[in-house]
Amino acid sequence: MSDNNEIMNKLKTITKQNIKSLTEQGVLYTDDKLQKNYIQNHSFENNAKAIPINIIYHSLYDQDNLCQTSNGKLNFQRHNLSVRNDYDIKFDKKTFDGNSAPKYFKMPINKCVNLFADNKSIKDEIDDLDSYPKVFEFQYNYQHPVPNPVLFGPKLLQNTDNYKIIFISPICLIIEQKGDSTGFTGIDCFYTSIRSKFDMELNDDLTIKKTLFNCYFGLNFTKSNWLQGKIKNSAFSQAEEGFTKKFLPAITKELNLTIKHYSKKPNVIKKISLRGKKTFNIGKSSILDDLIMNDSFISDSEDEKRKRKQKENSDSNFNVQGSMKDLYSVFMIIMIILAIVFFAKLLGKEYVIIILLGIVVYNLFMINNKLDKLCKVKNL
Repeated sequence: MSDNNEIMNKLKTITKQNIKSLTEQGVLYTDDKLQKNYIQNHSFENNAKAIPINIIYHSLYDQDNLCQTSNGKLNFQRHNLSVRNDYDIKFDKKTFDGNSAPKYFKMPINKCVNLFADNKSIKDEIDDLDSYPKVFEFQYNYQHPVPNPVLFGPKLLQNTDNYKIIFISPICLIIEQKGDSTGFTGIDCFYTSIRSKFDMELNDDLTIKKTLFNCYFGLNFTKSNWLQGKIKNSAFSQAEEGFTKKFLPAITKELNLTIKHYSKKPNVIKKISLRGKKTFNIGKSSILDDLIMNDSFISDSEDEKRKRKQKENSDSNFNVQGSMKDLYSVFMIIMIILAIVFFAKLLGKEYVIIILLGIVVYNLFMINNKLDKLCKVKNL
């Protein structure tokens, strides 16, 4: 027992030291870059047992692992981009090499799942503590189509997502992401920063007691912008919705399918559950029981395909209607300007300046609305 206590104390010590050291080196974001903690202390469990972070790493962030949600065709990042209808997706592997990962994370995923199912101690898999921390980097470049583009605005944005997989210790995994977009004036003056942090708590026998998940988000400006406050408010609102209604269900689904796929006893494995403190009020149908306990998400049913087709048709109709409204608005603006010029000549020169100022204010208002829509797209 004393040997286990010594290992646990050492794990906690190197975790704190490595986080402190990497932050000072600029590898990890400092707190000022991450203004919001949208997911706080959620625990990942399956069959009342905490899911190890090596399974989480393989399922969600190992670029060589083909995710189960895509039926083994794509890795998790590329699958999520494809679901969003992003295209021309280019991957730069950079320093990523799964074979050079620390021992606990390099273990094949089928072995990870079955050690988890048998509730094995991690003691035999963490004898390389001197190999921590280790950092892998990679990025995705892609084009993101803008839903319902505004008049004279872009139809697509050029995006770059930079990732860092940071193996802090056998009980701590951090993934940090930086997102940049270009393609429209005002949208290239800031970047988004995201941190996903997974921590394991161990029992006295070095089996896994709990796996906690925290997710942080920040919006950081690289140059001044007169709409900075509005962009921030919109971005934070969109980010919270994205994390709760898209990201959590997606990773929950993938972890569940991964464990079911690789387990030697799939019928014994129950659905994954999320438990923990929430910093926001969400409906359980968005993330928890209604989604997780319903097997329909494992494979698309005919009813789901029909609903998806209806949604696509609805979105298409909405785009057409939006374009017609834009054309009508332009026509009305032209007619109003012509009328103003006509009456300005009748009223006299002293009114011309006031009228022109009114036109300028109106156009600033229109630009403000366009940028508001675009900054929401930035954080989908």
